[in-house]
Amino acid sequence: MGLFTTREPRRFRGVHIYTSERKDKLDKLVEEAKREEMRERGEHVEYTPDIESYRGKFVQNSSRLSRFTDPDRRRLHPAVAVTIIVVLLIIWHWILTGSFRF
Repeated sequence: MGLFTTREPRRFRGVHIYTSERKDKLDKLVEEAKREEMRERGEHVEYTPDIESYRGKFVQNSSRLSRFTDPDRRRLHPAVAVTIIVVLLIIWHWILTGSFRF
């Protein structure tokens, strides 16, 4: 009966939260040096794509997602924000006092 069976626990994923960028760069340099040495000896070199080369490609090709990741895009112009705040303060004053006199 499938009703009373227990589910298997999730598998362990050993993903490191804290990484050392220096160590990663050093490992990458060592790996590239080994590949270059193998090429010089004439051995077959297996290509393994670097994960960093794929980072951001999906967001880059989607126009909807790229608007949210664009660092130069401003959400609201400061002058518009100040104008909205002033208008809201005037409305708040009018609601409290019942007149537009300051």
